[in-house]
Amino acid sequence: METVNKIEEKVIAVIKGKPVEADRFITNRQGEKFEFDRVAANTRGGFCLDQMRNDEIIIAPGLIFRAVKAV
Repeated sequence: METVNKIEEKVIAVIKGKPVEADRFITNRQGEKFEFDRVAANTRGGFCLDQMRNDEIIIAPGLIFRAVKAV
């Protein structure tokens, strides 16, 4: 089981027992903003993309970010 601690604008995710630090928010080349949501479930050495929604992206080493909706 992976765990996540949100600290200010960084997140610490535990993947395979090791802490990984990542930005809480990222922006893609088109200027769309994404917020860290969860660690991807690892199945047989890879990631099943069925676990993702249409508004999500996955970044190595298995961090899933969800699009931030405009208010």
